[in-house]
Amino acid sequence: MKALRTIIIASAMAAATLASPFAAAHAGLKNSDPMAGSTLEVAPKKITLTFNEKVEATFSSIVLTNGEGKAVATSKAIVDEANHAIMRVDVPTLSTGAYSVTWVAVGGDGHRRKGDFKFTVK
Repeated sequence: MKALRTIIIASAMAAATLASPFAAAHAGLKNSDPMAGSTLEVAPKKITLTFNEKVEATFSSIVLTNGEGKAVATSKAIVDEANHAIMRVDVPTLSTGAYSVTWVAVGGDGHRRKGDFKFTVK
């Protein structure tokens, strides 16, 4: 009986160890340019997001809004051809003020992740 219990516990631990990489296999934001919370002297010409895995261009997006919550007209977000973990969008000339970036990223596993951050232009 004790041997059976040991086998069951060992099997459960092995399964948990093998499954753990799959639990974290959703696209998550690694870094951004501009950086979250930053105050910029010069307005950015583009917003670049780098994720921890490749993202699907068809289902992923970046939306920029101004301090009043109004959408800023940007180009459509594109995924970098050389590195599918990078998504970027060109932005028009931004005036002084606070901005919010809202992103949606769908990884290869089909799971949708979203997030947002703010930056300010001086």
